[in-house]
Amino acid sequence: MNSPMFQATKPLETELMEKYTPFNMKRQHYHDNFEIYLQLDGERNLFFDNEKYVLKKGSLFVINPFVLHVTTSADKPYYKRYGLNISPSALSDILTDKERDLLFKKLHTCVVELDDKRFNTACVYFGQIERFQSDLSDSSARLMRMAVALLLELIADTIKKGAVILTAENKGKDTPVLRALTYINSNYDKRLTLDFLCDYIHMSKSNFCLSFKKTVGDTPMNYINTLRLANVHKLLLNTDLPLTEIASRTGFETADYMSRAFKKIHGMSPTKFRKLPPVI
Repeated sequence: MNSPMFQATKPLETELMEKYTPFNMKRQHYHDNFEIYLQLDGERNLFFDNEKYVLKKGSLFVINPFVLHVTTSADKPYYKRYGLNISPSALSDILTDKERDLLFKKLHTCVVELDDKRFNTACVYFGQIERFQSDLSDSSARLMRMAVALLLELIADTIKKGAVILTAENKGKDTPVLRALTYINSNYDKRLTLDFLCDYIHMSKSNFCLSFKKTVGDTPMNYINTLRLANVHKLLLNTDLPLTEIASRTGFETADYMSRAFKKIHGMSPTKFRKLPPVI
């Protein structure tokens, strides 16, 4: 099941998108795979954590699994971009477990500006991935994975060698909404209410909700719920913790309430979700 807050993706897929009219994602969302995004032309806004970025030609961002983010139209709506979603397991036939672990540990959520040489090389790899993706033969599938591995190595090398990290548009700004957002991101495991957040930043409910929606692209309580469920999802996949402990660590009052919220998004209970075979 897919939902606005959780965008399910295949272990490996790429997409070339070009739009001439405004296009705003419905709300903050997350994936359970890595996302790589390369801006080819035009402009696009990106928001994650507490920061907003304006993406231009050559901007590339990496979003790690379970990190909330959203993209929206910039002042000029035209944009063209490549997108890639990738699970480490998708490269299991060309890399050893150790090689995959080393490669993906080099990636972390960030936004960088590629110089002309790296931008052109990244475009070549994306083009190869897109071309091989449309061919169902075994040889093309392997070539596609090789192109993905080369692209990821390029990105990892770019990050390691001190690429120009894009500065957030709101860097250094201190606004009530950003203070609330910072608090939420650090305290989502605690009981949070709209009344408490409004008192914390000294704003009325109406002004806070309008400002938060404009800044983040979602309502405060929807954002909190999405953040909590992303961490539930992560803990279900990566730990054997009992549901009561997961609920406690993610801000849900009871395991039953957490399970109902999780089922609404994923179409199954956390217990059933844990029994699913790994996606390869």
